[in-house]
Amino acid sequence: MKFLIGLLLVGVLGGVLAAVALPKPRATLLGTLPATPRAAVSYRHGLLVATAEGGLYRIEAAGTLDPVFKVTGQHVIDLAVGGDTVYALAFSPSRHRHDLQLVDPATGSVLRSVSMGGSVVDLAGVLANGRIVIIEGGQVRFLDPTTYETMDRVLVTGGMLTGGHLVGTTLYASRGYAGGLVIIDTRTSELVDVIKTAHWLTSAVVSGRRAYVTGSLDGPGILDLDSQTYHRVDVIDFFVNADGDGYALVSDAIYRLDEDGRPVRRTRLPGNLRAAVSAAQKTSLLAINDDRAFIACDAKVFKLRPGWYKSELDELPRAVD
Repeated sequence: MKFLIGLLLVGVLGGVLAAVALPKPRATLLGTLPATPRAAVSYRHGLLVATAEGGLYRIEAAGTLDPVFKVTGQHVIDLAVGGDTVYALAFSPSRHRHDLQLVDPATGSVLRSVSMGGSVVDLAGVLANGRIVIIEGGQVRFLDPTTYETMDRVLVTGGMLTGGHLVGTTLYASRGYAGGLVIIDTRTSELVDVIKTAHWLTSAVVSGRRAYVTGSLDGPGILDLDSQTYHRVDVIDFFVNADGDGYALVSDAIYRLDEDGRPVRRTRLPGNLRAAVSAAQKTSLLAINDDRAFIACDAKVFKLRPGWYKSELDELPRAVD
């Protein structure tokens, strides 16, 4: 790793000024996908990325970008991983249906494919007991991993579900039309709460006591799960990793967030990545932790080596109407 050597006044010991080495963030373009990513999941030491009509790609931790498979006539739109088992949700435009597929990333083979009908909107994840969680219309279904049969379901009235984020044994589902964030206990298959919102929500990820949402509120927002209030922020994308750590991407930096959504650490984006973010129509945080990040600017995929500092902000900048 390259370092930017700077003098930081951290104290004077015996009349000697202490200096520390500041890590310099570095971004590398790994390659260009055939289409803008639709979903990404951690798999072993890398990532699997769904690119709709482009099929499934694999990003290794070392930084290689390789195709896994392309399904003729179908779009791979979502992914879920349970242990070493990989599931893909593929949509067939000609048949207007979704198929749940069991995938072998090593060989690029679809080992099994079962029709889920035309109303499935999200493959939310895999529970510890192996059950697959899918979201469709006004319900959440829990599927047996062997037969793909519905073992249980939770009905949600008052709107259409648009996506889900599984955090441990709790599922947070965004709701459109009527608006709201739906909270479900997957251990008991019970509806715990519905936090009503004035806007329709199209996605939500949760870290600590904050949900980071998008929808008809015209940009990303932060929903306080305790006060049940929310506001828009000037952020490009949010990401919550498997450890529950929240991150926010802005035009020139990435912020690590605490459980209350406050920025506590920051890494600047190098010049090549800032330029790509500025030029892109859609930029997404595919994955991030303290050591590395993968960022998609339209179909271009970058690997970032962060250089973390204490945040200069007390809160994320609010969006201006």
